[in-house]
Amino acid sequence: MSLLSLRNVSKFYYSKGIVTSGFSRLSLDLDRGEFVVITGESGSGKSTLLNVISGLDTYEEGELYINGEETNAFTPKELEEYRKTYIANVFQSFNLIASYTVYQNVALILQINGVKYRDIRPKVEQALRKVGLWEIRHQKASRLSGGQKQRLAIVRAMAMEPDVMLFDEPTSALDPMMVGEVLNLIKDLADSGMTMVVVTHEMGFAREVADRVMLFHNGLVEEDCPPDQFFEDNQNPQVKEFLSHLI
Repeated sequence: MSLLSLRNVSKFYYSKGIVTSGFSRLSLDLDRGEFVVITGESGSGKSTLLNVISGLDTYEEGELYINGEETNAFTPKELEEYRKTYIANVFQSFNLIASYTVYQNVALILQINGVKYRDIRPKVEQALRKVGLWEIRHQKASRLSGGQKQRLAIVRAMAMEPDVMLFDEPTSALDPMMVGEVLNLIKDLADSGMTMVVVTHEMGFAREVADRVMLFHNGLVEEDCPPDQFFEDNQNPQVKEFLSHLI
């Protein structure tokens, strides 16, 4: 059984009497420990998919399953528990508490997740040392560089010990010199046992790390295959067109 499954799921948006599709009748399975890279042009439905998987957004058709359990009928409390138990998000905009220190940003997540007070400090220390942020633990998040903010956002998500980590273009807001640093950190998580879903245009990274690469186009999955098949002599016209723009 897959950890997380979508069956014919559609997401629509309504604005001033106009209906637009985030994605349409999407079916996919995410296995435990799998590393999936999602790519495609802006507005193709990638971020919408992450929002639906994480429970931050609803869906209008189909069903999303977690460990075989339907989620469509979850109450708000059950949906909150789903997010706390299974999902951690790393956003483009970091979503840190700017007035909190590095230490406090991670400790707060542990506290919310019910970690006992005596266990919080050793867990925070272990997590921050892993990403090289322990020495600046008393510095406020607002004073960090872009690369430091993204590392902190990642380690805060890791501290939740989720089953699924979702990354929404984690390098898009970074200085080019910081991109490799953050991608290397994500690579280090590849063997963590968590299911990793990364929306990105960093195709070298996808080729090196992903178990699967998915191409979104106009709210549809145009390709879903191993990286070798995606990059080597792929005859799908949408894949060929997408890759041609990256050269």
